[in-house]
Amino acid sequence: MGRRPAPEWVAREGVSRYGLTTPERTVLLCLWDHADKQGLTFPSQPTIARETGYGQTTTKAATRVLHRRGFIRRADGLGPDDEVPHDRKAVRWVVEQTPAWVDRRLVRHAT
Repeated sequence: MGRRPAPEWVAREGVSRYGLTTPERTVLLCLWDHADKQGLTFPSQPTIARETGYGQTTTKAATRVLHRRGFIRRADGLGPDDEVPHDRKAVRWVVEQTPAWVDRRLVRHAT
């Protein structure tokens, strides 16, 4: 994968502006670390757990929250509660490039 750094807003405002927990922000940074130029990323849960230092239960929960809150979306278009086929080891995620998309999604959830 591309091994590109996360945008500055993720590290700078992830906790203060968006209220991410430390595991959620760490998982988001890990996903960014694996993203290509289009934001496509698909590290497996064991990889995310190993690289973040959290257990798979914690990283799965963080990924679920990031999806529900709009920081990441599934490349296949499935929603956060849709069943994932068991033959897949890694879900393909797309990390959002700008905070504007996340902000719009947060406003929709608040109303």
